[in-house]
Amino acid sequence: MLRTTIKKTVLVFLMTSFGVSTALAEQQGTTPWLVRLRLLDIATQKSNDTGLAGGAPSDSIQVGGRMQPDVDVTYFFTPHWATELVLSYPVSHSVSLSGGNIGSFQELPPTLNAQYHFDSMGKFTPYLGAGVTYMRTFNTSLVSGLSLTQNNFGPDVEAGVDYALDQHWSLNADIKQVFINVGVTNGAGGTFNLHPNPTLIGVGVGYHF
Repeated sequence: MLRTTIKKTVLVFLMTSFGVSTALAEQQGTTPWLVRLRLLDIATQKSNDTGLAGGAPSDSIQVGGRMQPDVDVTYFFTPHWATELVLSYPVSHSVSLSGGNIGSFQELPPTLNAQYHFDSMGKFTPYLGAGVTYMRTFNTSLVSGLSLTQNNFGPDVEAGVDYALDQHWSLNADIKQVFINVGVTNGAGGTFNLHPNPTLIGVGVGYHF
């Protein structure tokens, strides 16, 4: 129920902000630094290559999604251009094969993006971004001697909006799509790829120093 509510809130927030007529305004913060705290809904895709020992078909392995807080630190080079570093504590995922649990792993997924912030639309300031996500896997516990590559990189894109409460505080809604492959090695030495490609939908609060 909470995950559905977050998704609906973000979609309405984004659609509203991008639909408002543009009113030119400068950034309200007193320094280039903006910090946000968000609650994320992480939804993954069921996508894998054929190659698992035992003949598992493609797209039969599901990496479980979850809800997770994150923190991002944004630095504005100009009123429009910024860079964003997204950090979180380790994320735990269950892994299932055709609906049956086959283990779990943890990952740490820092993301670095370049962003373009549009002119403010009243209290709304929408933005777009793109960059790279680094996924480091660890504490892997999978059946049949399966192991995951530890270091994985993939591009990501994002869209979001800040709603100014005052000169410093704001509300935020953000959606990111990450495109990433995770290599898997089975006990016989065969390899294949998982494609979790997570979608991250978040709402939270920001403070512009």
